Amino acid sequence: MTETPVAFAVAGQTVRGMLHTPAGEDPVPAVLWLHGFTGNRNESHRLFVDGARRLAARGIASLRFDFRGCGESDGDFFDTSITSQIEDARAALAFLRSQPRLDAKRLAIAGFSLGTAIASQIASEESPAALVFWSPVVFPVPIFARLGLYAAHPELSRQGWIDSNGYRVGRDFLSELTALDPLGALAGWTHPLLVLYGKEDLLATTENAEALLAEIPGAVGEARAHAGHVFGSVPARSWLLERTESWLSEQLLGVPAR
Repeated sequence: MTETPVAFAVAGQTVRGMLHTPAGEDPVPAVLWLHGFTGNRNESHRLFVDGARRLAARGIASLRFDFRGCGESDGDFFDTSITSQIEDARAALAFLRSQPRLDAKRLAIAGFSLGTAIASQIASEESPAALVFWSPVVFPVPIFARLGLYAAHPELSRQGWIDSNGYRVGRDFLSELTALDPLGALAGWTHPLLVLYGKEDLLATTENAEALLAEIPGAVGEARAHAGHVFGSVPARSWLLERTESWLSEQLLGVPAR
């Protein structure tokens, strides 16, 4: 396996990421990873790092990247919006498809938290081979209200942004959030979808994942007991990575799930 720092341009700014390429014969399938709100390409507890490395060991490439305003990519988080993240995700998918070793017909998208909602917005047009959703965001407004981010917040009226753990969240982000409809965007989805979530997720509560499983034909999912939004224990983390690796190996390589 090789791990190569990569960069590509979106709207005149540089988006930075890491490309994981497995050893072996070409062409290989690949996964695009979409991180959550204020996250980065490593994600909490290095979930994306270890997930990508596990997949590379199985013969599946990965691209992890930082949305603009996050991680090492250009931009300020204040300028982040749902639209900008969709633009970044599309550009990242195009970059991944341009890699000579990769099989463009066997590309999946794996998202965590808000990254799942971004994935839902591009899934219909981009038609990836499969989707993996961790702690999915289906009903974004109540989720972000629990974070103290809402349109009537006094900080927004006074200064045009809300301080969210040191990040300036602007009007554009919150305005677009109210119109975000992940479930509606996936209404025509017919490819495989895996949904993994924690039973004790107090942020993206279980009705988010359950709505996907109820409404999307063929979606499969599993809830982990004693796991929260970021799967912040060794057993929960191991469960998440093992289930994801096994399922993606089946979908992209034809290897029966363990």
